[in-house]
Amino acid sequence: MPTIRRATVLVPSLSSPIVPDLNLIFSPDFPLEERDGKAFAVRRAAEVPWSVARVDTAAEALRDVAEEVARRFGPLPDGALPESAPGDALGAYAFSFVRPSFVSPFASQREGVFFGERVVPVFGLWKDVDDATWSRAAAQLLVHRHRDLDDFVIELDAKDDERVVVARCQRPETLGAAVAEVVAAVRRSRSWRGRWFGAKPFDRSCALRIPSLDLCAIRAHEELIGKPLAGGDDGPRIGDARHAVHFRLGWDALPPIGPGPITLGRGDMYERPFVCDGPFLVVVLGAPPQDEVRLAAWIAAPEGATVGAP
Repeated sequence: MPTIRRATVLVPSLSSPIVPDLNLIFSPDFPLEERDGKAFAVRRAAEVPWSVARVDTAAEALRDVAEEVARRFGPLPDGALPESAPGDALGAYAFSFVRPSFVSPFASQREGVFFGERVVPVFGLWKDVDDATWSRAAAQLLVHRHRDLDDFVIELDAKDDERVVVARCQRPETLGAAVAEVVAAVRRSRSWRGRWFGAKPFDRSCALRIPSLDLCAIRAHEELIGKPLAGGDDGPRIGDARHAVHFRLGWDALPPIGPGPITLGRGDMYERPFVCDGPFLVVVLGAPPQDEVRLAAWIAAPEGATVGAP
């Protein structure tokens, strides 16, 4: 189980600027937002399967979230929630565990790619993967764009109604600008013009290498502290408000068969390499055409990576 690390930050909105060497995660699952000096409930499904949220007397809310998280997801990451709650004030707590999984697992390597000056484990598909694994996993891939090594958008069809879109592009000003560019590429590819004139399907001339991720971040919603709930001006005010997000990707890949060679190049032996060996974007979307953004992550330092973890 990962611990909270400084290199990964849970940002308040998609308008947050992208910072070099910092992982940014955005999740819309917190139950309250501040407007006009009050705390308003966020209009969202009360209990999405990947998140637990409570607003109540702080001690009760904290206990309820901790117990429900333990029941549904297992032990909390170290530091995800406070050990105690502030007196009789209200507490607003949420924990989101976003871990897309795939019907057909991808291959993995412990020493998969150079990411900057580090060697990190990866999951995906490449030349050495056996035919059965390759054909089943490749059927889950949809290429939306491939311009060059540093500019591509590829979609991984996950279980249920989730889709994982992985992209490399020039570093934008904000996380939202990157997400908007990627979602637009997905929608163009889905249009009739995209179906006729879009990118070639993923085939044996391609390689996919994505760093396996196991990241956790927490945000204290300080803007809510001292605010009353909307419609409850005379009641208790919020004394603590925190959201923790645990994001895993590649955790259900097949175990690596052996150490495997380190990818010294950038996939030059392939016609179309989809190799995340530098900052990249991951967007977890809901079903089309709404394309609900369930999580967005700009990965500049893939710390805490795991391969073939249970």
